[in-house]
This record gives sequence, C-alpha cells and structure tokens, in this order.
Amino acid sequence: MKAFLTLLCFSLLPLAPRTLHAGLSESEIRVTAAQLDSLLESHWKTQGVSRNAALSDEAFVRRVYLDLIGRIPTKAETDRFLNSTASDKRSTLVNLLLFSDGYSLNFYNFWADVLRFKSHQVNTPDVVEAGYEAFLKESLATNKPYDRFVYEMLSAKGYAWDNGAIGYYHRDFGMPLDNMALTARIFLGTRIECAQCHDHPFDKWKQTEFYRLAAYTHSNLSTDFLARAGVRDAYAKRLRLVEERFKAEKAAATDGGKAAQVHKTASLEELEVHKLMEATREPVGQLVSPVDLQRDPQKVLKLPHDFKEADGHPFDIMQPASLLGPPAEVTTGQDPAEIFARWVTSPTNPRFTKMFVNRIWKRLFGLPLIEAFDDLRDHSASHIPAVEDYLEQFAVTQHYDTKALLAVLVHTQAYQSASSRKEAVPGDPYHFTGPLLRRMTAEQMWDSLVALVNHEPDALNTSRRAQNERRISVSKMTNAAYLAFDPEKLLDMGIARAKTNLEFTHQTAALNTDLATLKAKQGAPAEATELRRRIGAIHKEKAQSAVDNFILPMLDNLAKKSAGNQAAALQNPDYRFNANPAAFQVETWRSMHVPGFGAAPQNESQITAETSAQQQRDAALAARLEIPEADLPAFVAYCQKIRSEWIRAAELESPSPRGHFLRTMGQSDRDFVENASTAASIPQALLMMNSDIASEHTLLARFSPLSLSLRQAASPAAKAEAVYLSLLSRKPTLTEQKLWAEASTNGLTSIADLVFALLNTKQFIFIE
Repeated sequence: MKAFLTLLCFSLLPLAPRTLHAGLSESEIRVTAAQLDSLLESHWKTQGVSRNAALSDEAFVRRVYLDLIGRIPTKAETDRFLNSTASDKRSTLVNLLLFSDGYSLNFYNFWADVLRFKSHQVNTPDVVEAGYEAFLKESLATNKPYDRFVYEMLSAKGYAWDNGAIGYYHRDFGMPLDNMALTARIFLGTRIECAQCHDHPFDKWKQTEFYRLAAYTHSNLSTDFLARAGVRDAYAKRLRLVEERFKAEKAAATDGGKAAQVHKTASLEELEVHKLMEATREPVGQLVSPVDLQRDPQKVLKLPHDFKEADGHPFDIMQPASLLGPPAEVTTGQDPAEIFARWVTSPTNPRFTKMFVNRIWKRLFGLPLIEAFDDLRDHSASHIPAVEDYLEQFAVTQHYDTKALLAVLVHTQAYQSASSRKEAVPGDPYHFTGPLLRRMTAEQMWDSLVALVNHEPDALNTSRRAQNERRISVSKMTNAAYLAFDPEKLLDMGIARAKTNLEFTHQTAALNTDLATLKAKQGAPAEATELRRRIGAIHKEKAQSAVDNFILPMLDNLAKKSAGNQAAALQNPDYRFNANPAAFQVETWRSMHVPGFGAAPQNESQITAETSAQQQRDAALAARLEIPEADLPAFVAYCQKIRSEWIRAAELESPSPRGHFLRTMGQSDRDFVENASTAASIPQALLMMNSDIASEHTLLARFSPLSLSLRQAASPAAKAEAVYLSLLSRKPTLTEQKLWAEASTNGLTSIADLVFALLNTKQFIFIE
C-alpha cells in the first residue's frame, strides 16, 4: 500500500515499470550507485577532500527535473514531492521522470546539438530531415541502446521514409571526408581532422590512416530519381533505336543517306537530353531529391593530388582500415559502412564506451571524467580512473542502456550533493565531490518558461509532427508514382512536355519582346499591364498542362496499382495552394492523396470531431483545476493559444530562427558539434529585463499555471510563497520574506515585480 501511495503522489507523470530497459531493478541501481560512491569516497580520502553537503529535497527536485526532463518542476509537481513522506520518493521520482515524454524531449535537444541536426537544409525538400528527426525521437522514446542507436546511423541506407537514420550522412551531404572527421570525434573522441590534409602534427595519426578510415563510407551517394524510375535507361534505349534506324535507312537509301540523316537529326533534337530531363524533372521540383542513401561499390577513395607524405603517392587507392582496436576488414560483397559501424560500436573498441560514459557523466556533473573527452590521446587520463573503469564495464554489461546509466548516476551521493561553487580550472584535477554549478541551457530556460505558462508542459506538437509525416508521405508517393509508371511512356510524356514547354517559351519570349519595346517607347501603362497579364496566363496554362498531362496520369496509375483498378488519386479540397504558378506543379503533388501513402486528408466532420475532442480534454483539465464554469470558454481559448505558441524546444523548428528567445539565450546554430553556449551576454540581459515575460501577456496571463497558483493564495505572504515554489521549487527564507515585505512598502506592490526579480536571479538561471 505504501508503494502504491507513493506512486499516486506523482500521478501527474505517466506511470512506468519498476524495472529499467536492460532488466536493472531499483535495488540493483542502489547497489551499483553505492559501489560508485565507495570508489569516489576512496578517491576523496586519498586526496584529502570530502563530499559536498547533502542536497535538500527542494534542490534535488529542481535539479533532477532539469537534468532528466529539461525543465523546472511545476508548483504542483514540487508540492507533491515535498509533501511526500515516502522514504524512497527520490527513487520513485527518478524512475517516473526517466519514463516520461519529457525525457525524450530533453535528450533530443542534447543529441541535436551533438549531431548538428537542422530541421531545414538548403535546396532540399526536408524529407530526409523530417525522417531523421523522427528517428532520433523514436530512438530516445524507446530507450534504444546507445550502441544500436549509433550503429543504425553509421550503417544507414535506403529511403528516408523507410530509414530516417540516413539523415546522419545527409547532414554532410557531398562532404564525406568532413563527415568522417566528425564521426571519429563524436563517437570515438578522436580528433583526426588534421590528418585530412597532412600527418597530424600533435598526434600519431597519418594522412593515409585518415583516408583508409574514410574509405569505409566514401561509397555513399544519393541516386537520381529519374534513374530510379528507369527514364535514363529508356532514354539510352531510344538513342540506340535512333542509331539502328539511321543505319537501316541509310543502307536502303538511294540519296546517299541524306534523308536518313535529316530523320536522325530530328529524332536527336526531339531527344535533346537537357530539355527532356528538365521536362521530366520539373513537375516534382525538389520533392524527391535527395531522399535516399545508397552505396556505389565501384566508387573508390584516392589520396589527393597534392599528397606529400612518405607512406604513399598521389592518387593511390585507399582500402578501408580501422584505427583502433581489432581490425575491421571488408571482404567482397560486404557493405563497408556496415563493417565500419560494427567496428565503431564494438565493446572492444577502446574509445567508444569511454566516449559514451564521459558524455553522460558530463551531462549530469558539468565536467567529464576525462577532461578533453572529445580529443582523446593515448596518454589521456581520467580524474578518477577507478570510477571511469567501473562505469565503462557497467555500460557494456548493461548493453549501453542510457536510462540505466542515468538512473545509477543520479542515485549516487555525489550527484545528490550540493554544487561546487568553485569553477573547475582546465588541467587541474577535479574530484567530483558534487556536480559543478551549471547554468541552464537555452532549451532548459525556454522549457521552464513553458512549464510556467502551459498546463501541459510536456505535450507533443502533434500539428508539426503531422506536417513532417505528410512531407514524407508526399515524397514517398511522388517517388512511387515515377517508379510505377512505364519508363517508355514516361519518356514519351517527357518528350511531349518538352515540345509544349518550347511552344510556351516562344510565346512568352514574343510577349516579353513586345513589353520591352513598349517600355522603350514609353507606351501606355494599360498596354504593359495587359502584356504582363498575358505572360502570367501563359505561365498558368503551362503549369496546368503539366498537371493535366503529366502529374494526374501518374497519380491515377499509382492509385490503381496500389489499391485496385477502381481506385483514384484524391485531392484535398481544403488544401491551400501557393498562388505562384511556378509552385503549382509541386503544390498539386502536395494536395493529392493515394491510398497507402500516409493518412488521407481529414474531412470536415473529422476535423470537427477532433476539435470537439480537444475542447473536451481542455474542459476536463479546467474541472481538475477548478476553473469556474463561467470562465470555461476563456480558459479553453487560452489553452488553444498557448498550445500553438509555448511548446517545448524539441517540438519547434531546430535550430530556432535568429532573434528567437532560444537563439538569444545560446542555442546552437548547429554548424559545429556541441556549439551551444551557456555564457552570459548583454542581449540576454536585455531580453530578460525588457521583454514582457513577467507580464499579464505571458507568465501572469489570467489562466497560466502561475496565475492560478497565485489566485489560490489568500495572503501576500502566500502569494510570495507560490512564486518561489513555482520558479525556484522552494519556499522563501525568512530573510527573503522580510526583504519582499520591505520592498512592498517601498512601491513594489505588484506580484509581477517579484516574478520579474526572481526570473533575473542566478538562482533561477543556474542549476544548484
């Protein structure tokens, strides 16, 4: 019964099994944490230091929420934890946090920074990016073992809709050498990029070793969708037929082959590759390029033309070879990228596990066990070797279970100790008598504000996720439409389109000439307007012709092949088209649906039902919060507004645009590995002091969680206590109560003044 009541006290979070992913029970977690503490205490004793003061419940609940799910606890969550009398309430809370949606959102931000993930890439349909984001989030939500997570990225191939992990290589598309340098750094802690151009001046790596390592993944490429559809093969076949016909006509000719040559020239003009391929490719824009990752077994990596080292020659072919640990040979028929992925993630790789352990340790303690953990050398030493060795063995034994490692670390007395206020000096030993005092990341600050504004702070952005799924489905449908169509017919349609395009080009050229002449003569504006209208009409006619004679036949063919002869492609009647004729063809694909390619567009009744269901959920929330019935419409409207504006950072476009709160507060631009910053800046101070965050428009909006807590407080002292619990997860001290009382008598009569003051304190910004 006691355990049941303990679970009930945290009912705001989803219940989770009492056993972690790899079968590690809570008792085993405690035993493992105690062994770690024993190793730490032995080290402290030899160094003449002792553990920092034990962490209070107030400090623990705030720290563990920020570290595990990336935000401060709500006042309700803080109250539940502080009011609980269960002896194992910390363990219960840790387990619940690890199995909440907030966990995957928090660590998505973490890995997005490490992997330099961007929601948008230049000149792409963002299909690969959408699939990659889904892969990352699904991997974290299911607690995929770290070695499997990395293996799937490094061995990835296929289409984005089948394997989102191909986004790892697409992040550096066209730059395979740079990608390999970053791969070695991220997963092996080995900075080998200097050896990309010459032997490493400060480490043992040779340029030939770098190229042999890069040879594992150099065969990666994205295929052309016209080649996939067989158009290029059909084109080559048509050229052969033209040549064969020419030879036959010439052999039978009585004019020396002149007519045959004229016939051949006309046929070749009709098959002019540039115009033909453009006509076939134009209707899809960038919907299907690039969307895949394949291997070219014929592609080899050679030393550069300016290679000058003694162990090779320019243009020498480099065979794949590993750097560390056991060799990873590639035999005939094997996928070199898969062999590489297997070698990187092997427990026998001397740096893979070390990198994993140090990255997670740094996340919780503010400093890795090995200081330059992403620039490991043969002589790199751990601050506490015994702890390093123990954790590496634990990670391997637990099959790289990230949640198990996190659970053990947060159960240690070292973690549950006060922060060290003295800044760690690079090069000096650090004994981890407690975590370093850390500043919140930009994402933690934003998500903490979300928790003060949104009653469902860990809610997923279902609208954006649906848009990403639709983006992937449209690309898959478009690709399938090309692949399902007969290549010869597709080629004929391309020829017809090329002819039509040429006619439209002649028409617009003539009108543009007339327009230029009119301008030169300073003709009547009305005539110029009419010419522009006619040019615009031709562009529209050209786009409509492509839709009617190219896109729709392909979609109907796909529908019949996918769902039977009676099936047809359906258009979403509510789709909002881009009015630009240049986008009309791509927009048509996006507006269409073929059974088997994603969810069908919702009809009006479905949309109404979904809206009604959400309103009912909001009404149920209002009932739990005891919102008066008269205020229900306004409360529901508030929830709808907040749901679209205040969403967890992991559910927004990534990275956020310049000028957004996240970027100002230090979010990474994702151009470099772990490029986020927690350094203070003047723009940050100006943002916190001059924005309307602490106003009735945001934190103190009528129905915000903070405002509702204040409304329930009966006295000024109770209101101050509600603010402290909401922002700092603790009650004000007697001194703070006195200071606020004095400030109130000196003109600071609004509770917004207290909220503003606390938001700008180091106590709010830092993780103590």
